Amino acid sequence: MKLFRAKSRQYEMIGVEFTDEGVALAHIERVAGQPPRLVHAEFIPCEAGVAVARLREKLSSLNLKARQVTVLMPREGYQLLLGEAPKVPAEQRNEALRWKVKDLVSFPVADAVIDSFLLNESCSRGGVPMAYVTVAPRKDVAQVVADVKDAGLEMVAIDIPELALARLVDNSMDTTRPVALVHLVAGGGTLVMVKSGELYLARNFKLDYNGGLLDDIPTEPLMLELQRSLDYFERQLRQAPASQILLCGENVSADKISEDLQAGMGGRIGLLDLIAVVSKSPDIEEHVQSLCMRALGAALREEAVS
Repeated sequence: MKLFRAKSRQYEMIGVEFTDEGVALAHIERVAGQPPRLVHAEFIPCEAGVAVARLREKLSSLNLKARQVTVLMPREGYQLLLGEAPKVPAEQRNEALRWKVKDLVSFPVADAVIDSFLLNESCSRGGVPMAYVTVAPRKDVAQVVADVKDAGLEMVAIDIPELALARLVDNSMDTTRPVALVHLVAGGGTLVMVKSGELYLARNFKLDYNGGLLDDIPTEPLMLELQRSLDYFERQLRQAPASQILLCGENVSADKISEDLQAGMGGRIGLLDLIAVVSKSPDIEEHVQSLCMRALGAALREEAVS
């Protein structure tokens, strides 16, 4: 599945992510021949029950009602599974996968929304292609659709955080050689591997990191999680080692990358450079950006724009 490239025209896109702590919002403008511009980014702290109303109020104050939006599925609202793709025509793959994963999900698969994409053929096992499949309860997808409508936006796509993060990498650098992006939040993180503009690996993990301004990144546990992911990428998917390992997320800064972490990762580790992804308004604070990374990745999606 190609991560989405620039089109030769001007348009806007909003990315939205609902979390347990609030709503992340990113507003992108694109003009042909120029890098995308992050016009506004904001995290609105609030309880889940009032999130839609707070988002609607904010959009109204910014004069952004009725704009197109890519919204992210809440992390607890879907499962992302990796396995062998069934040998059926492409138009039948999702339905075939529905029954292939029925024992791997925690809800009735008959009432699930299924989507999938194939990994690059270099990841095949014994000639059998591998596929990622996203499985979500239909009621949860319907709730996301209703929330977007209630907020006064025009939904063009529902995305998942893993693809949003991979899009940040693909928009910021050459991925001819594999690049890993690690997004850290309080309690855990997500690692994605991108090569030649395609998502090859996505993995979520737990980590004793509180996400505060003064909280250190636990070096040894993070190195263990990184090594597990990189070993799987190299040995099971038979890919070359990552050329770079980029960090981003809640209050992730250069001073939190310890010498031990650098040494343990062979000097390949650094921060995601947001300036390489977008130009941005000067009034957007670094802390706010760190809370809106996945929303920004959603706003960079272009395939669904008409």
